[in-house]
Amino acid sequence: MTLTLKNILLNLVYYAITVVALPGVCLWADARWGPWRHERGRLLEVTSSVLIACGAGLQIWCIIMFQRLGRGTPSPAIPPERLVTTGPYRYLRNPINLGEVMVFLGLAGWFASLGLLLYALAAAVCFHLFIVAWEEPAHHRKFGEDYVLYRKAVNRWLPRMPRASENDPGKRRPAR
Repeated sequence: MTLTLKNILLNLVYYAITVVALPGVCLWADARWGPWRHERGRLLEVTSSVLIACGAGLQIWCIIMFQRLGRGTPSPAIPPERLVTTGPYRYLRNPINLGEVMVFLGLAGWFASLGLLLYALAAAVCFHLFIVAWEEPAHHRKFGEDYVLYRKAVNRWLPRMPRASENDPGKRRPAR
């Protein structure tokens, strides 16, 4: 099976669970036990739509970067062979997770759902814990000094423009 097919299948299963099934459970719980109902209004619809589109676009960009440059997927099942430090990864170490939280927050706004808002917050906490406890140590073991330099140059969650004086791994090598 090609990497492209594996990437598509892994992401279809992952997003079917995280963007369809689990939010569906949240909406069902809101309808069954939700103590409040809120009309979403036009501004919330537009804001939510933009948030969903930007978050999904960022995730797709990251998935493509992982495959083309990293020769892998975002999944720990088929991790990248090379450290990706360009594109959105030049400004933020975890843009794919940020994009996913943006989608979840957009869904919460679109459906005016407290359950989905709590889901988005829980996902953000779970992403952070997974990244700190498993992903960062795994990247350090696999990529060594390149990852150490990358961590020093690029923030985990808050994007920032790299300074020209920093040892920018995105400029040193396009991927590794």
